[in-house]
Amino acid sequence: MGRRCVWASRRLARPRFGTFVANERWRLARRRLLGMLGPMSHHPLLFDLDGTLLDTLGDLADAANAARGAFGLAPLADERVAPHIGWGLGHLLSNVLPPGQLQHLAAAREIFMAYYAGHLLARSRPCPGAEALMARRGERFMGLVTNKPLRFVTPILEALQWQFDVVVAGDTLSARKPDPAPVRHALAGVVGAEGAWFIGDSEVDLAAAKAAGVDFLGVSWGRVAQLGVPCIDRLDAALEWRRAPRC
Repeated sequence: MGRRCVWASRRLARPRFGTFVANERWRLARRRLLGMLGPMSHHPLLFDLDGTLLDTLGDLADAANAARGAFGLAPLADERVAPHIGWGLGHLLSNVLPPGQLQHLAAAREIFMAYYAGHLLARSRPCPGAEALMARRGERFMGLVTNKPLRFVTPILEALQWQFDVVVAGDTLSARKPDPAPVRHALAGVVGAEGAWFIGDSEVDLAAAKAAGVDFLGVSWGRVAQLGVPCIDRLDAALEWRRAPRC
């Protein structure tokens, strides 16, 4: 087993060239190899991004308020924006703009996207245990399933130096969470997929996991904390998921 692990670690070393997107071929090869090695692929872990791994509320609220400001509307507090995050940008904007401004959704979207692209990590911070989890990422198959567009996911992951075995963004497929398709896509061909856990913060993540037939693990700082699902207080605790208490 020792020789296999040494061989695998050499084969899995990330190439030093190319961008995050260009290295997708490397990630897929690593994903297949992890499945061949057995124990490392037991109980794969999938994670949501916004509100689970990364507290992005401040930057998303600022972008939403930039869109509101373009139409002469006063800014909303972060707490007013928070309940609408996780369902996609259309849902968010439809709920932060008053009914009389909904005809401007397309323009609001462009303003939001432009502002957010320049402020991806202005106020965003890793959630508890995220950095410790990333430091131990080789212990499990770990995937990211988010509704955030890849154009935002890529620079965020590069800036934080976070790597996953697979990344399914909001525009990877035609369907997004709570549809089960992104979760199933992330686990396609993964050994032990039937024992996977999805870790998320919102009812969107919970619904996607249930629809995909995947067990769900909540984070205690998320909206799911009110739903009585199994929860963890630190993200690296997902590596010992059997110990997870209920929220």
